[in-house]
Amino acid sequence: MKMKKFALIFALLTLSVSVPLQSNAQCKEFTESEVLPLLEDYVISGRYSAVKLYEGEEILIFKTLSKGISYRFIIKGDDQLPEQIEFAIEDWDGEKLYNNKSDEYKAVWDYECNKTQRIKIFVKVPLVSKESAEPKRGCVTIISGIKGS
Repeated sequence: MKMKKFALIFALLTLSVSVPLQSNAQCKEFTESEVLPLLEDYVISGRYSAVKLYEGEEILIFKTLSKGISYRFIIKGDDQLPEQIEFAIEDWDGEKLYNNKSDEYKAVWDYECNKTQRIKIFVKVPLVSKESAEPKRGCVTIISGIKGS
């Protein structure tokens, strides 16, 4: 009896560890194959975020930008999600710098920073599944690069 209980607990622990690793591996593969090439002549500026989101979910990310640097922002979802991932960028005081909704939902935005500032990046995955269907879930990558010299 103890052996069966131990085997069940071990199986559950193994499953709970392996499923997130598989999800992270899928996001990493998506980022490397579909998103990083969009950086072109920009170099990754620090870390990037690659997260699994459901339709209808929103996230907020903070970033500090340095004066005189050209940045490229890329926010892209995988094939499991709607094409029109919305993102908006505003400064710390709430002044809107960019919203891709008014720019045909482009995944890439280039920005020349004229002062050192903290920004907020809002990302929203639209809900397009019908009410009876379960919302889809997929990987969204949020990455910024700086212009290579």
